[in-house]
Amino acid sequence: MKSPIKTQIRTIIFTALLATQASSPVFAADALAGLDKTLATVNGTVITEWTLTRYASQRGLPPEMPAGKQREALILELINRELIYQNAVEIGVDKTPAIQAEVQHQTINIIASTMLNRSSDRFSVSDEDLLKEYKARAGELGGKEFKARHILLETEDIAKAVIAELDKGADFAELAGKKSTGPSATSGGDLGWFSPSQMVLPFSEATATLKKGSYTTAAVKTQFGWHVILLEDTRVVNPPKFDSIKEQIRVGLQGKLIEAYIARLRKTAKIEQP
Repeated sequence: MKSPIKTQIRTIIFTALLATQASSPVFAADALAGLDKTLATVNGTVITEWTLTRYASQRGLPPEMPAGKQREALILELINRELIYQNAVEIGVDKTPAIQAEVQHQTINIIASTMLNRSSDRFSVSDEDLLKEYKARAGELGGKEFKARHILLETEDIAKAVIAELDKGADFAELAGKKSTGPSATSGGDLGWFSPSQMVLPFSEATATLKKGSYTTAAVKTQFGWHVILLEDTRVVNPPKFDSIKEQIRVGLQGKLIEAYIARLRKTAKIEQP
């Protein structure tokens, strides 16, 4: 069955890129003001206030500058880290293929996320755009939901035979447990509550024609096989309030803008895959 989550897969990678911006260690020039103060030198290498600030951030500490003993402890950790780093370079650890590959990987991440950050105006979404998208999606966000069971079968003839048994008074859940080839067989074919968009179109359309307590008198064909569907209940679901999903919509629209940006880059790029 189709899941609404799958329709968002194409934006997941772009959402991750947007999230990377927030954690990027690249600072604007004005943000570096006052952070070039020297805190220590290790064999000539300078450890600055910026290094401490970034290190504290990586440790998950609050954005306020650490003070007192905590600050001293962090500076000591940075000195120790620098000593270990220098020793590693001295014996050639930095030249190993695995380390060089990881450095390249991290460098690409930082530069790519910084590029997106610098282009943030290009990917900005206005409140007007958010509201427009919300209204366009209101139908799929709310509307009617169904509670149903189904029996999934391999052929139409088998499905017809199952319908004949139901016509004679057989229990739907029991038949689903015995006959269905789908994963819901263990629960008597129970699919729980779902919206039309969560199921493939033929299944949703057939379910929508049923009255509460009735089942399909003809088998329903989908790419999964042949279905016999029992509608147990329906309910009307109001769409979530705009403010509650505003940021979720923003991420989705920004993802589309980034997707279009990458599509433009791909048009002029020479990409080869084995």
